[in-house]
Amino acid sequence: MSDDNVIRPTFGAPRNAAPVHRTEPDSEPPPMRLFGAAAGHRVGLIRDPAAQEGDVFRIVIGPEDEQAVETVALLPAGADAEGEAERIGFAILRALEVVEGAV
Repeated sequence: MSDDNVIRPTFGAPRNAAPVHRTEPDSEPPPMRLFGAAAGHRVGLIRDPAAQEGDVFRIVIGPEDEQAVETVALLPAGADAEGEAERIGFAILRALEVVEGAV
């Protein structure tokens, strides 16, 4: 599995890579479970069984005032992957809360 969806120093900047193509072109995006919002961003979790990488959990972040989100962590769906994805998501949310409090 590629690690290009892991938190990186250029978070928020456009990527050079081509977008991920789904096997079903007009399918609805998977639903997002929202962990919360802080510092103007919302943090959520998406289970994406139709991902190019296979069945995965995506931890995503996006501006509160926009629908777009970006994957910042990707975990293959497995035994305790959802629990690990939740821990990562809440850690990211807590980091944003700390940043928000420092402003």
